[in-house]
Amino acid sequence: MIPAIARKEFLDAWRDGRFRIAAAVVIGLLGVALLLAWQQVQRARAERAAAAALERENWLNQGEKNSHSAGHYGVYVFKPLAPLAMFDRGLEPFVGTTVYLEAHRQNQAAFLPAQDATAMRRFGELTAATGLQLLVPLLVVLLTFGALAGERERGTLRQVLSLGVRPRDLVLGKAIGLGAALGALLVPVALFSAVVLAKLPGADADGSWLRFTWMGGAYALYLSAILAVCLAVSAVATTARTALATLLVCWAANAVLAPRLGADLAQRLLPTPKLAEFETAMQKAVQEGLDGHSPRQQQLQEFARRTLEKHGKTRLEELPFNFNGLVMLESERLAGEVFDQHFGQLWDRLESQDRLVTWAGLVAPLLALRSASMALAGTDFTHHRHFSAAAEKHRRDFVRVLNEDMMDNTAGGHHGGVAGRELWEKLPPFRYEPPPPGHALRAATPGLVVLFLWMAGAWAALLLIAPRLKPS
Repeated sequence: MIPAIARKEFLDAWRDGRFRIAAAVVIGLLGVALLLAWQQVQRARAERAAAAALERENWLNQGEKNSHSAGHYGVYVFKPLAPLAMFDRGLEPFVGTTVYLEAHRQNQAAFLPAQDATAMRRFGELTAATGLQLLVPLLVVLLTFGALAGERERGTLRQVLSLGVRPRDLVLGKAIGLGAALGALLVPVALFSAVVLAKLPGADADGSWLRFTWMGGAYALYLSAILAVCLAVSAVATTARTALATLLVCWAANAVLAPRLGADLAQRLLPTPKLAEFETAMQKAVQEGLDGHSPRQQQLQEFARRTLEKHGKTRLEELPFNFNGLVMLESERLAGEVFDQHFGQLWDRLESQDRLVTWAGLVAPLLALRSASMALAGTDFTHHRHFSAAAEKHRRDFVRVLNEDMMDNTAGGHHGGVAGRELWEKLPPFRYEPPPPGHALRAATPGLVVLFLWMAGAWAALLLIAPRLKPS
């Protein structure tokens, strides 16, 4: 009985002209979004690779100067764009693409793409992820709102039940048939996405195919939960119009209100400092120590005393190396402790905000899906933090090499001799290694758990409602 009902629902869905038109529009938008995003990702990756090569040439050809000046000359490093950014751009437009590495400072990523966008960006971008998160649920609503309420309204539900069809079999058959109709539309989109992803060079570098598979699972959980909720509403609504109105209100709350309210709630409960306040506090800690009672000058004087004792000397000029280079190394170490604490606290707070919004997905599943989708695509804050930490490690290595050259190859008491290309070439170019798929899965786990709970709860509710299905 269930297969017969499923087959009948599948055929009815495909014969419905409204569904075919709506499906064609949604699928067309998804296809266009994927192609445009693929071109954008290709262009962005090429531009950043070219900029990195040009920056390397600038560094090597900067001419002769002392190594300390070279540390202030600095270098720019560029964040590679994850292949799956073509599917879900996530936070990429809002977290910066370039980090300036220089001595004595840890800088945040700058040059946000959103800064160059028009006011229309506030309405969001059309990406494949946006289409699946917002437009496909609307298609599910159109497909399901009258599945049971419409039959009750027309009087056919009474006839079907009078033939001995069990309510649960009827509901399951409709769910399978409508789910198959939806799957027949989305499977080609998934295959097309796989083809587009395959045309991106380096798609295997960060396990993109495994990530892509997990993303498919996340969206399957989300749409399965939406399908069950829609059928449950249709089962209890007295008329198809009531079911449609109820589902549209739920869609608006989930898609429009929840993201804004979730962000506001996170900022209220876990506020982050303003940029000026953050920079001021960090520079104060650099000068006064993390405890506020260890001025930098006092720490360096104590370091000089310990260095003289260690080498059995009474004057810094007697040391077998340039103490200015060594003190620069110590200054960077002390500053690094401050940077680690302040940036670590800030990044921890931002990740806590993300987790709060994710668990708010227990009320609105879109919040959980967005979190899981961005994490698996490599475009969430966790991945941005990984890049920022890698850039900072490169900065410290780069400054260390320059300060060691000053310490070992210049006369005592001088602030650096003249260095040239031979030293500049000792500093390797920045090569970012993205985190493995396991990193993405750990970041996505809370969102996936919430989606699974929604899916299980929605289907449990539907199966509990099914036996109570009444003709009127």
